Amino acid sequence: MGKQHSREYQTLLNNIPGGVQQCLNDRFFTLVEVNQGFLDLFGFSREEITERFHDHFIEMIHPADRQDILAETAEQFRRTGKCSSNYRVLCKNGKFKWVLDNAQLNQNEEGEERIFCILLDVTDSRNDREELRLSLERHRIILNQTTDIIFEWDIGNDTILYSANWQKKFGYDPNCDGTNRDLSFARHVHPDDITALKRLMANAKDGVSLSDAEIRILNAEGMYIWCRIRYTDQYDSTGKPIKAVGIITDIDNDKKMIDDLRQRAERDALTGLLNREESERQIRNYLRDNPDEPCALLMIDTDNFKKVNDTQGHLFGDAVLSELAAGMKKLTRQTDVVGRIGGDEFMIFLKNITSREMAAEKAACLLELFQRLFQQGKRPIEVTCSAGIAIYPDDGKNFQSLYHSADLALYQAKKQGKNQYLLFDKEHGSTVGDTGYSSLGATIDSDLDTSEAPKDLVNYVFQVLYDTSDIDHVIQLILEIVGKRFDVSRAYIFEDSDDGTYCDNTYEWCNDGIASQKENLQHFPYADVEGYRDLFKDHSVFYCRDIHSLTPVQTALFESQGICSTLQCAILEGDAFHGFVGFDECTGMRLWNKEEIATLTLISQLLTTFLLKKRTTKHDSELAIRLNTILDTQDAYIYAIEQDTCELLYLNLKTRELDPKAKPGMTCYKTFFGRETPCKTCPLSGGVGEIYNPQYGVWTRAKASPMKWGELDAYLLTCFDITEYKKMQ
Repeated sequence: MGKQHSREYQTLLNNIPGGVQQCLNDRFFTLVEVNQGFLDLFGFSREEITERFHDHFIEMIHPADRQDILAETAEQFRRTGKCSSNYRVLCKNGKFKWVLDNAQLNQNEEGEERIFCILLDVTDSRNDREELRLSLERHRIILNQTTDIIFEWDIGNDTILYSANWQKKFGYDPNCDGTNRDLSFARHVHPDDITALKRLMANAKDGVSLSDAEIRILNAEGMYIWCRIRYTDQYDSTGKPIKAVGIITDIDNDKKMIDDLRQRAERDALTGLLNREESERQIRNYLRDNPDEPCALLMIDTDNFKKVNDTQGHLFGDAVLSELAAGMKKLTRQTDVVGRIGGDEFMIFLKNITSREMAAEKAACLLELFQRLFQQGKRPIEVTCSAGIAIYPDDGKNFQSLYHSADLALYQAKKQGKNQYLLFDKEHGSTVGDTGYSSLGATIDSDLDTSEAPKDLVNYVFQVLYDTSDIDHVIQLILEIVGKRFDVSRAYIFEDSDDGTYCDNTYEWCNDGIASQKENLQHFPYADVEGYRDLFKDHSVFYCRDIHSLTPVQTALFESQGICSTLQCAILEGDAFHGFVGFDECTGMRLWNKEEIATLTLISQLLTTFLLKKRTTKHDSELAIRLNTILDTQDAYIYAIEQDTCELLYLNLKTRELDPKAKPGMTCYKTFFGRETPCKTCPLSGGVGEIYNPQYGVWTRAKASPMKWGELDAYLLTCFDITEYKKMQ
């Protein structure tokens, strides 16, 4: 009967999942018996364990874990008679396995203390936990290094959490409650951008998965900073949007660069007034949008201005024109159009006038301004002007006819003795052909760096870049238009890798009969052509009429592409080189004149600005997705709580799926356990970390790690589901 009982006991022992061992409660954990699962777990036979380890289980445990296990076992046995621990055990193949040891202390009839242990292989789980730890560490590093602000808007509770970078960037803590209800956040937003902010928030609530907007946010110093807000929606199991997670990026410098380029494209360089093309464009658009509104066009010509230049010099003449321009802007409303259309000729478009007399009064003020402006100086000079006035719609139904009428009135004013203004008279008006006079086509000295056609092109390039939602298509189109306009052989863009070691030909247009080089110029290493970046010395422009004047290696590179002459403009972000925009001539050596170089350089700067913006946008999108999913992909319940209050700060996807009602701001013990006080078994309270949750019927092995959540002291809890293992127990 005893043998039968022994066999049944051994059969039961061998069928328990995992490794089972019974050992003495001594400093060696001397083995008394083990089951077959124990031998299979570590690969040793029973005889090998006796011969190699003298039946001392402590010798199978990793040396670095032995003292901790002895101390931990003694302490837990003293308190409860049970012990749960993790440690590494040597296997026959020379590797160590992580095991979860659930042990119980027993005493036999002779009073001898023995430990009964069930060992489970948790190596994969430990590796997963280590990978999670590294992922979290990478997450923290990303958050600490980026200057972007990460935010999470809980749409249902209408609360927003921001990363600590908000305080660093703007110098104050934002209001995080009732964001959508009372738009409290909007008090930090520029009034002109409130509509864009509302639209962004509406998109998030409507479930638009990805959206962005550019708005200005006030800092603690009272200055508005241009920022790009970009978010990704998160949804519950029914597809309802519950959160918007995103990034706020400082784009203030980019905006200033764009504004500067736009100013250069729209404004006269000397006076700051609108140039001829922009003045005409704005007037045409206004007449189109306001066909029933009376307006006036004034053509103004400075009388005998050549005499000022001849007697006082061109620099003095430029100063006079600048002063006149400033005076004209003071006499007009901000909504009116004031432009310089010739060397000493100006145009003023008065919107929504009440009568012809109002236009005449404005012209009289202009004449008086010209007469007195330079009479009080150390060297008084006499400057006068003549003006012609045409009224819309009486004197012209569109810009061209209105301009024609005002131009005729100006001619009559000058013919009658100058220093006067005249309103256009239909009955006595004559054609330009009859008079031989017109202010059309007059040259502006400060515009001599580019011809009229290229200037139109610059405006066009800026407009299509600014308006497009498909930057790749537009850049390709621009290269084609510019290439054809300047009759180059090839127009292209090269962009550097992140580490700057190589470049890729990302865009290319080729003229008829010119072979494409794009496929041959991918991942091209700069090391193959020494000193290539050094070619960009003169204002970030590399211009070479004859490629044979370069080093042999550089010459060979251009010869292999059939290039005779080239003009390349660097893509710069601060002092950092990111590639270049290039224009090649392959049919023979070419001499680019100053005007062509200036225009191509300006167009390249426009392309550079939007390429860098594209890079930033792509980076923002990838970062938002990465930060949004990094913890959601972990197979563990992960959440963060504030140290002092135990309030939830963050929950990953697995935790949210376990309890969709759980929200940041709730206490973890109230939310997950329905308790009014912290749990006794919580790792933060000194518990063992193995927790059963009756609310969900889930056993977890929990570990708490201290961390910083912004300025708050917090803990990150990682809970691995061990329900199946506990069921086996």
